[in-house]
Amino acid sequence: MKKSLISLSLAAAAAVSALPCAAFALGAQDALNVIAGNQYVAAHDLQKQYGYWTAKAVSNDGQRATVLVKDADSSFTAVRKSDIGAALPSVEQVAQHLRASGYAYVYDLELDDGFWQAKARQNLQSEKTEFVLHPQTLEVLSRVGRSGGVANNQTVLGADQVQIALQQAGYSRVRGIEFDDGFWEAEATNSANQPVELRVDPTTGRVVSEQLDD
Repeated sequence: MKKSLISLSLAAAAAVSALPCAAFALGAQDALNVIAGNQYVAAHDLQKQYGYWTAKAVSNDGQRATVLVKDADSSFTAVRKSDIGAALPSVEQVAQHLRASGYAYVYDLELDDGFWQAKARQNLQSEKTEFVLHPQTLEVLSRVGRSGGVANNQTVLGADQVQIALQQAGYSRVRGIEFDDGFWEAEATNSANQPVELRVDPTTGRVVSEQLDD
C-alpha cells in the first residue's frame, strides 16, 4: 500500500530531525505540496540535505525524477540523468567549472541523488576536497576536506577537530575519520570498551548516532 502524503511528511520530519542544518523554512508537508504543485506525484524518500528537500517522484507524463525544493524560497528543480548535457550541464562542463575555481584535478564526478558530486585537488600535493553542487546552476552547496570546509552556509569542522571532540566525549582509539553524505564518520571505542561506528554532526562535533562495530 502506498503511503499517504501525510504519513510521508511525518516520517520525513522524524528522519531529518538530526540533520546538521539551520532551522527549516519549509516543513515536510510544505515540500510535498510544492512537489505536487509542480505536477509530480508519488513522492517518496523525502529528506533534507544541503538546504533542499529532495524526493523521488513521477511526473504526470510518467517520467521518474529526483526533485529538489529549496528550503529558503520553495524553488523547484526536477533532475533526470537523461537531461545531462541538455537541461543540465554535461559532466565536462561541471569539471571545467571546478577547474576554473582552482582545482586542477577533478575525479569521481557524478550526478547522484539529485546533486553533482565530485572529488578534487588543487594540485597533486594538496588535500582532497569533496564537492556537492546544484545540478543545474552549479552553485557549491558543500565543500569539505580533512581540514574542514563549508556546507549549507555553515562551517564544517576538520577531521582533527572531530577527533578532539570525540575524545572529549569519552571515546578512545578514534580512527578512520571520513566525511560521507554530509556527516563525519569514525570508528572508536566507547566508555563501555565496545568498538563502535559513529556518525558526527559536522558543525558541532556532536555524535548523532552510535552503532556497535561487528
